Formats: sequence, structure tokens, C-alpha cells
Amino acid sequence: MLVVAALSLLAMGALAVLASSRGRSLGHALGALSAAQPLWLWAAGTSFAVALVCSALAWRSAFCACGAGIGRVEAGARYGMGSLVNSLLPGNMGGAFRIVLFSRALPGDDRLWVASGVPAAVGAARAALLAVLVLAAASSGALPEWTALVLAAAGAAAVAACVWSRRRTPRPGRLARLFEAFRALGRSPGGAVRILGWLAGSIAARVLAVAAVSASLGVAAPVSTALVIVPALAVATLVTFSPAGIGVTSGAVALVLHQRGVDGTTAVAAGIALNAVETAAGLATGIASALVLAFPAQAARRRTLVLVAACACLIAAAFGVAGIADLA
Repeated sequence: MLVVAALSLLAMGALAVLASSRGRSLGHALGALSAAQPLWLWAAGTSFAVALVCSALAWRSAFCACGAGIGRVEAGARYGMGSLVNSLLPGNMGGAFRIVLFSRALPGDDRLWVASGVPAAVGAARAALLAVLVLAAASSGALPEWTALVLAAAGAAAVAACVWSRRRTPRPGRLARLFEAFRALGRSPGGAVRILGWLAGSIAARVLAVAAVSASLGVAAPVSTALVIVPALAVATLVTFSPAGIGVTSGAVALVLHQRGVDGTTAVAAGIALNAVETAAGLATGIASALVLAFPAQAARRRTLVLVAACACLIAAAFGVAGIADLA
């Protein structure tokens, strides 16, 4: 696993350099990375992990609306396993893996069909929230304006599907079960509000993570920069087929930063750093999730969570000492 992660980071860096418009060398970008503040990078990794947790709870709310019985820790572990798969395998296969894992909490014989409709409902809600950020990105020229209209249309279509299906009697057949999530959310506005709340928390955490990576390299106005990068990454990940978005994520970040006047070396370094930190957060969360699922007993899970928390504290302490030393 460590070998795969190392090769992924090397490939990511190479692709980012090839995508840079000024032909900056990898050595220059790595040199800029060496000057990054560790405390900010640790904060970014923590924020990415928080974003994954919020997304997991959004999935849990959607599945609970469909009749699933699943706890928060269980939902987080199953969602985290999908993040681990996405970090190691191409084609966003982690999404399919999550569907299979979450479907086990649903009743009935057609639970896999019901589970397959949940990502569409959650994704449409996320699209509606991202449309606001995309408008900001479009105003700066980082993204075309029609992308905001597409995302807003997806959110409007989801609302229309919920309203249309909530009063209709479900038809027999597996295809009809795909719309069970929309029907359930239409009948439970509170569940829809909870999903939107968790997704808003996830997006906010990602904005903070991107801002922290930008601040670690001295990029001016890191928060406003993150408000542009996050929707750009949301659009870029729709067309990526590489593990952990290798090349696409770092290239998109470098392009946005370069358009905002950041020099090429710093832009490429920020893209590599962001992709690396996000991949590390996905791997760490996924490994912790695998340990939780491997030991279903409550006592074993508590010991696993304590061990993971202790390791996180040790890593945080190491980053903190390094960051204080750099500041000194």
C-alpha cells in the first residue's frame, strides 16, 4: 500500500509538471514544497478528514430516510472504505464500493437498487450547494458560467423529483426502486435538510483544507482562492479516471492559481501538495475504516479508535514541533 501511495505521488508530480504552462522543473516545485509550513498542511489533512466524515453522515441520512438502520461509526467506516478504494484504484470505483457496503443496511430483496439511487440524490444536493461557489469561480474567469447552470439544474431536478415522487404510489419493478431515495426525501423534508447540512459542512471543510494548503505556501488571499479552487476541483473530478485524481487535481489547482497571478513554481507546488495531502487523508481514513470493519465487536472498535486517535496525536505533535521550529 505504501509503495502504491509513493508511486501515485511521483506520478502525480510528474503529470502536474507536464501540465504547467511555463515548463517549470520538478526540482523547483519540490524546492517550494520544502518551504511549506507543516502546521498548515496538518490542518489541511484534518479538514479533508472532516469533509469525509460529513459526507459519510450525509450518506447515512439518505439511507436512514430509505429505511436503513446504520450507526454513525458504521456509516463512517463504510464510506471511508470507499475513499481507500478511490485512493488506490482508478475510475472512482470507491463510489460503487460504498453502494455495496451501504446497501447491506437496507431491508428487502431490491436493496442494491435502492442504494444505487442514493448517490444521485446526494450528488444532486451537493451540486446545488456547489453552484453558489461555481458562480464565484465563473466571475473570476476560472470556470465557464454554464457550469453553474448545469449544477443548479441538477439541484432543481432533484427537488422536482422529490416533489413529484412523494405522492405517487411506488410501482413494482427494480427500476422504480432507483427513485426510492427521492421519494423518501420528498416525504421527509427534515431528512433532506440534514443531508444539506452535512454536505454544507463537507464543502466548508474542503474550502478550509484548500485554504490551509494555499497558506502553507504563502499564496495571497487563501480563503478567496479556495472558494475558486473547490468548485473547479468538483468539476475536474467528474472527468478523472486516475487513482486519487492523480494529475487532474494537481493540474486543476495549478491552472487556477496561475490564472490568479501565482507564479508557476508555487502553483505547481500547491497542486502537488493539495493532491498529496488529500490522498494521505483518504488513505488514513480508509485504513482506519478497514480496521473498524474488521473488528465488529464494540470493545475492539473502541480500542481501534483509541489507537488511531493516539497515532493522529503523535503525528500532530511531530508536525507541531516541526512547524514551531520553522517559525523560530
